[in-house]
Amino acid sequence: MHSNSNRVLLRCCGITLLCTLLGFLKPDCSLGHPHKWKAGFIQAMDAPKYFYIDRSGKVVIDATRFQGARAFFDNLAAVYVAGSGWGFLNKSGELQIRPQFQESLDFSEGIAGVKVNGKWGFIDKKGQIVIDPLYDMVNSFSEGAAVTLKKNKILLIDKTNKSLFSLDTSEIDMNIQEDNAKYSEGLVNVYDRGRGRWGYMNRKGVFTIEPKFSNASLFSEGLAKVEVVESGEEKIGFINSSGEFVIPPLFNTDGDFRRNSTDFSEGLASLTEGLAPTVTKEAAFVYIDRTGRIILPTEFFYAGPFRDGLAVVFDESSGKWGYINKSGAMIIPLRFHLADSFSEGLACVALTNSTE
Repeated sequence: MHSNSNRVLLRCCGITLLCTLLGFLKPDCSLGHPHKWKAGFIQAMDAPKYFYIDRSGKVVIDATRFQGARAFFDNLAAVYVAGSGWGFLNKSGELQIRPQFQESLDFSEGIAGVKVNGKWGFIDKKGQIVIDPLYDMVNSFSEGAAVTLKKNKILLIDKTNKSLFSLDTSEIDMNIQEDNAKYSEGLVNVYDRGRGRWGYMNRKGVFTIEPKFSNASLFSEGLAKVEVVESGEEKIGFINSSGEFVIPPLFNTDGDFRRNSTDFSEGLASLTEGLAPTVTKEAAFVYIDRTGRIILPTEFFYAGPFRDGLAVVFDESSGKWGYINKSGAMIIPLRFHLADSFSEGLACVALTNSTE
C-alpha cells in the first residue's frame, strides 16, 4: 500500500506522463493541457506513440508522427511536432492548422488560445489570429468569455477583446495556470486573498457565493465540488448555485482536492472514498451519485469522469490504462501506457516501446 503522499502524487484529474515526479514537463510528454500537470503514471519513459480510438477500442487515427497529442474539442485536436510547435488535427487525421505555436489550448466556442513569441492570444479554425497575443496567460472561452492575465491584472474578456471586468492579482487568484478559470453555469471559482478562502463570482466580478471554502471547483451539472477543513481534515462535498450543500462534506481525499476527485459528469463523480469504516479498498476510487451515495465501487487506483458513457481507469499493478462503463465492466482492456477521457466520440491514448 502506498503512503498518502505517494497517492497524492500519482492521482490526478486527467492523464499525462509522470513528468512532474521526475522534475520536468515537456511538450512531448503530454496528453493533457500544457498549463496542467495532470500527472498520470507510466513505468517506461520511452517516447509514447499516440493514437485516437473509438468507443470499441479500435484505432481510427494514427498519430504516431506527432510528439504530443490531446483530445478533440470542436472537432480539432492539438498536436505537437518537435522543432515546429503545436498545431491542430481534424477527425480525418489531417493537419488543419500546421504546427507553429509555442503552446496552445484546446478549441472552445470556435477559437483557441495560442502562445506566440511569449504572449498569448486566440486563433480561429483557419489558424488566423482573432485576438492579438498580448496576454501573459489566457484560459479557454466558456459562455462567451475568457479569463486572462496581463501583468498584475486578471481580466475577463469577450470575443471582441472587450474587458468585462479587471481585478488585481493582489486581491484575487484563479486557477489560470491549469486552464481551469472558466465560467460554468454563470459562475467561476475565485480565491479571495484577503479572506484566504474560495468563493464564486458572476460575470460582473461580484461574489455571489461568498469566499468560505478552503478549495473550490467549477460548477458541473448544477453542482460544484468544494473543500472544507473539519477537525484538521480536508473534506469535500458538493454545493448548489446558492452555496448550499447538497452533498455534505464527508469525503476525505488524501489532502489533494483536484487530483483525487472529479466533478460531476453524466450524473456521477469519482473520488477516493475516505470514509470510515471503508466500503472499498483504501486506495480504490468509487463513484457517487447526486445524493452522495456510493453506487459504483472500483478496484482502480484512479478512475476518471464518465465521457461518452466510458471512464478512463488506471490499474496500479499493471501500470496500464483502460475504460469501464457505468456498470463497472471493462469495455476497453487495460493495455495503454497513457490514456485520456473520451471527447466527441474519440479518446487519445499512447503506447510505448515497452508495450507488449
